Amino acid sequence: MGPLDDQVVREDSLTATADGLDIAVYSHWYRALPLTSLAHIDLTVDGRRIDPDTLSVTANGHRYEFGELADRTDDFWFTTDPVVLHVPVSTASGRRHRVQLLLGLSIPYILTGPDRVPLLAPSSTDKTLTAA
Repeated sequence: MGPLDDQVVREDSLTATADGLDIAVYSHWYRALPLTSLAHIDLTVDGRRIDPDTLSVTANGHRYEFGELADRTDDFWFTTDPVVLHVPVSTASGRRHRVQLLLGLSIPYILTGPDRVPLLAPSSTDKTLTAA
């Protein structure tokens, strides 16, 4: 667990919407990264694993399917701004949800190993929060 893992999903990160649950997610990295760096999401809500193909992500005022992020090389995720995961689960305002998130950020300027692949910086969160 890294020093910023506790801030990835915050106490006010959940919002109930008409089509599911929005989860505001903050970066655990120390500087802005291209959206392509959001390489891995393993999300479980209330014990149900969420298929990343069903997620959409809002960043910088634009909504993308998770799979589209690989093409977003010119869009950046800034350290003070959340990306919002749109999760297709049934919810309502005031409902509590257990959110378990393993987030993997691909760091494009730190190359590792003999194949010189980008570092994958993981973060782990496990919290029970109330949806606004």
